[in-house]
Amino acid sequence: MKSARLPLLKTAFLGALMATSASAALAQDAEQLPSYKREMVATAGKRFAPTLKQLIRDRENLCAEFEGGELIINRGGIQYVADFNGDGITDPIIDGGVFSCTTSATMFHGFSGGRTIDVFVSTPNPEKPYQHFSFMGLGNVTTSLGNKAILLMVQDGTSCGATGNELCFAAYSWIDGHFSAAGGTVQPVGENK
Repeated sequence: MKSARLPLLKTAFLGALMATSASAALAQDAEQLPSYKREMVATAGKRFAPTLKQLIRDRENLCAEFEGGELIINRGGIQYVADFNGDGITDPIIDGGVFSCTTSATMFHGFSGGRTIDVFVSTPNPEKPYQHFSFMGLGNVTTSLGNKAILLMVQDGTSCGATGNELCFAAYSWIDGHFSAAGGTVQPVGENK
């Protein structure tokens, strides 16, 4: 019994050591890493910029609360490709993989279920010009069928009744003020499982 626990303890120790080393290396190199915050905000446009700035402040605060970390924003990660509610205003999508925290390798991405993918749908309310929707996924693609924008989300297999290492996909469309996807697994006709 003692010999069976030793490899487990070694593995746990090495994992903790690697995580500590990675966090220290990230913190040490934080000043040398480029942050594309200004670039990201500059491309947001006048209407979306305040909402984006608030999201960035929230992420900065979350990172700072965890051992004094600093938020790093990598290039890319923001898409202006779809108008989900059909009001003529493009609805931004932000892939959480663009954010990194110097004190946590997995704060914004790296979980087995993926990372946060935020979608901001425009509203007619000038006080709150966007509704914020968060999805958990491994990536996304936006497509359309006719004039209907569809958000295809790559998800961990546990989201659809499979194992975690199998990928599945969800197709979300805008219906009556929210995103909706036809759900569940489809069994062969005549077979009940």
